[in-house]
Amino acid sequence: MGLSAPFSIGNAGPTDKLAALMTAQEQKLATPGAIQPKRDIPASIAVFFVAVPLCLGIAHASGAPILAGLVAGIIGGIVIGFLSPSHLSVSGPAAGLTAIVLAAKQGLGSYELVVTAVFVAGIIQLILGAAKAGFLASFFPSAVVRGMLAAIGVLLILKQFPHLVGYDFEEMGVLEFPITPEDLDERYGDEHPSGEVNTFTVLLHSLRLFKKGALIIGVVALAVLIAWEKLVQKKLPSIPGSVVAVVVGVGLDALFQSRFQAIALEKSHLVQIPAFGSFGDLTAALTLPKWSGLAEPKVYVYAVTIAVVASLESLLSVEALDKIDPERMTTPANKELLAQGAGNILSGLLGGLPITAVVVRSSVNLNAGGKSKLSAILHGVWLVVALIALRPIINRIPLSALAAVLVYTGAKLASPKAFREMLTHGYHQWLPYVVTIAAIVFTDLLKGVAVGFVISSIFILRNSYISTRFQLETFGRFKRLVLGREVTFLQKARLMATLEAIEPGHLVEIDGSGSRYIDPDIVDVIAEFREAAAHRNIQVIIAGIPRLKQYTPDFEKIMSDEYKKLLSNNQEWVKEKLASDADFFKKKGEGQAPQFMFIGCSDSRVPENTITQTEPGEIFVHRNIANLVSLTDINLLSVLQYSVEVLNVKHVIVCGHYGCGGVHAALQHTSFGLIDNWISQIKMIVKAHHDELVKIDDPEAYERRVVELHVIQQCRNLYKTSIVQNAVRKFGFPKVHGWVYDLHTGLIKDLGLELDIDRDFDDVFHFLPPPAK
Repeated sequence: MGLSAPFSIGNAGPTDKLAALMTAQEQKLATPGAIQPKRDIPASIAVFFVAVPLCLGIAHASGAPILAGLVAGIIGGIVIGFLSPSHLSVSGPAAGLTAIVLAAKQGLGSYELVVTAVFVAGIIQLILGAAKAGFLASFFPSAVVRGMLAAIGVLLILKQFPHLVGYDFEEMGVLEFPITPEDLDERYGDEHPSGEVNTFTVLLHSLRLFKKGALIIGVVALAVLIAWEKLVQKKLPSIPGSVVAVVVGVGLDALFQSRFQAIALEKSHLVQIPAFGSFGDLTAALTLPKWSGLAEPKVYVYAVTIAVVASLESLLSVEALDKIDPERMTTPANKELLAQGAGNILSGLLGGLPITAVVVRSSVNLNAGGKSKLSAILHGVWLVVALIALRPIINRIPLSALAAVLVYTGAKLASPKAFREMLTHGYHQWLPYVVTIAAIVFTDLLKGVAVGFVISSIFILRNSYISTRFQLETFGRFKRLVLGREVTFLQKARLMATLEAIEPGHLVEIDGSGSRYIDPDIVDVIAEFREAAAHRNIQVIIAGIPRLKQYTPDFEKIMSDEYKKLLSNNQEWVKEKLASDADFFKKKGEGQAPQFMFIGCSDSRVPENTITQTEPGEIFVHRNIANLVSLTDINLLSVLQYSVEVLNVKHVIVCGHYGCGGVHAALQHTSFGLIDNWISQIKMIVKAHHDELVKIDDPEAYERRVVELHVIQQCRNLYKTSIVQNAVRKFGFPKVHGWVYDLHTGLIKDLGLELDIDRDFDDVFHFLPPPAK
C-alpha cells in the first residue's frame, strides 16, 4: 500500500521533504546548542591543543605555580562548561587578569592568600548573579564589543607570529602590549631584545631570529588550515582543520628529528607539561587557600577587584561570542555569572588562577565546528588526561603549529570584511570601533574597552541631545511642547535650550500626558521654567507631569480675569452703542437682511466686521478651519441654503488669509490627528497645480500661492452646489467672490474671479434647464 497524502514525499515541497527524510535523532541534533558528538569531540581536541600552552603561559606570566594554570583550565572546562548557559563559550585562566594576580601576590605576600581572594571573588560573583547584575553587559555598545573582538584578533596575530616562526621569547597566552619580566620564558636561551621590550620589538626581532624548522612547521600548518577550510571542511565537517594542522606539525617535527636534525625543534619550542611522579605528587603540588587571610582587609580588596574584572571579561566575552555565533543564540548574563562564580570558588579551593570566559579559546571552538557545551567540557577532560597520562605525547606538539591555529583564529576575528562592514555604519560606529581596537592593542582589554566605551558614550550623549524626545509645535503665540514616551536626564540640556528660546508673550503648554517615564531632572527643569516664565511674560500650562499642577494660582487668576473682562467689555460696548443710537438694539431685534454671506477661516485674527467696517446684521457668517467648502459638510450647506434661499444674499465671499495654519499643516509631512481628513482636500489642490507650484522657489511665496489656489477652488465648489445653481438660474445671483486677507498689512486682495456658469461649468450644469429668455 502506498503512502497516504500527508506522508507523501513526492508531492511535498523542499522543506517538507527534508523533514520527512530526517530521523528523530537528526532533528534533535539540528536544534541549536544540542549535543553533536561528531562535531563536539574534534572541536574539543582543537581547543585542548591550544589551551595547554595558554594555561602554562598565563600561569607563568601571573607569577603563579605552573599547575595553577592547568587547574583553572580544567575547572573552566568541566565545571563552568557544564554550568554555563553558553553552548560555545570556553572558560579558563585569562591573560587580562595576569597583572592583577601578580599585584595581588606582591601585595598579599603569598600565593596562598591570592587563591583565598579568588575563592572570595567567586562568592561575590554568585551574589552578583543572584542580584541579576548581568544586565550591565547590555550597556556596552555593539561597536565596542565588535572592536574588542577585532582587537583580540590583531593581538593574536602580533603575539603569535613570533611563535609561528620559532621565536618563543615571550610566554604563550600573554595579550598585553607591554611585556614584563614575568611574561618571558626563562628557558629561552637565544638572543633577545635589550632595553625596553614590547610587542613590536619582539615582533621585529622574530623576523631576524626565526628558526627554520619552526617556520616551516608554522607556515605549513597555516597553509593546511586555509586549504582545509576551503577545500575539505564541507566534505568532512566533523574533522576540524586545526586538529589536522597540529597533527601535521607533530609529523613534520618527527621527520626533522629523524632526517633533518639541523632544523629539528628544541624542547623550548614544544609544549611543556610539567612532570609529576605520582598522583600524590600532583595533589601535593596544589596550593590551598590560607583561611586566616579572611581576617585581612587586603584580601577582600583584591577579591572585589578580581570579581569585578573577571565578571566584566566574562560578560563581554559571551556577548562578543553571541555576535559571531552562526546560530545567534543569546547567553543569559546572570546565569553566566553564577557559573563563573561557582568555577572561581572551586579554582580558589584547589589553588587555581581566576577564571573567565575567554574569547580566544571560544573562537577556536567555534572555528573548529563546536556545536554544544560538550566540546568545552571535554577539553577540560583532555587536560586532566594529559596531566596524568599523556604528557609525553602532548609535549611533542610544536608551539609554531599551535601559533598557526591562533594566527588563523586572529585573522578570522580581525577580518577586513568586519572593518569594511563597520565603515558602512557611519562614523559614530566605526570611530569607537577603531579607537577600541587601538586602545586594547596598546594597553589591555579592560582599559581598551573603557576607552571605547567613553568614545561611544560621547556619541550616545550627542545623539540623545539632538534626538526628538519632545516636539515643539507653534501656532502663532501659542506653543505646545509634547514630551515623548520616555524623557531622561540625557535630554535635559536640549530641553533647557528649547525653553530658553521661547520669546516673551507666548502661551506655552507642556504636555507629558503621553509619557511613560519623565526623569525627575526633567520635571525640575520644567518647574524652574514655569517659575521664571512669570517674569518673562510667558504663561505656562502643564499637563500630565508628576508633582506639577496644571497651572499656578497666578495663572488661574489670569484666566478668571480674562473671562470677566469679556463680560465687562460687553457692558462697555452696550453703553457706547446706546450713546450713539438709543434704538440700536431695538432695530437689530426686528430682523436681519444681510447682503453678504462670508465663508471664512476660524482664525481669530480675521474678524469680518472689523476688516470690512460693517455693523452687526450686514454679513451672514460661516467659519471653519481653512475656509473649506466641502460638498459633504451638512453644517456649511445648511448655512448656505439659509443665506441664499431665505435671506436672499447677493454675494457669497470665500475669504482665506495668508499664513493660514490649515494650509500650512497640509503642506507638512506630519500627521496632526483628526484634522488630517479635513485638510486632505488642500493636498489634492497642491497636486493638481504641481506644474505651476514647482516653479516657485521661495517657501513663503509658495505657501501664499497655495492659499490663493485654495480659495479659488472653494469658489468653484460653491458653483457645484444645487443651492447656488438654482439661485443663479432664477435670479442671476448670488455672485461668488474670492478674497485673501493679509495679516501683516490688513488689506484684502480680491482674486478677481469671473466665473461664468455656462462657460466654466458646462459639465456640471448640463442637467439643468436652459435659462429663460
